[in-house]
Amino acid sequence: MNTVRKNITMPIDTYEIINNYAKKCGMSFSEFLRETALKTIAKNENLNLLEYLNSNVSFMDSQEQEETEALNIDFDDLNGKELTLDELLQD
Repeated sequence: MNTVRKNITMPIDTYEIINNYAKKCGMSFSEFLRETALKTIAKNENLNLLEYLNSNVSFMDSQEQEETEALNIDFDDLNGKELTLDELLQD
């Protein structure tokens, strides 16, 4: 397996928190970061659009709310297709 070595910078207290927790889990610091990153990616890749938006987008301000309301969108009209995140992000 090919590997790559990366250096990261973080505050010492952050390092100590992560390293101590990794030790409690029986993992090295690097192994813990790899596993946690991969789990986070897999979880986020499998979110539906609503879950993704709720996790990553803040509520709109009053001006944006007014602009949206001016579009007269019927949010009770459930006709349509739910898009996956992959479909939404395609070119």
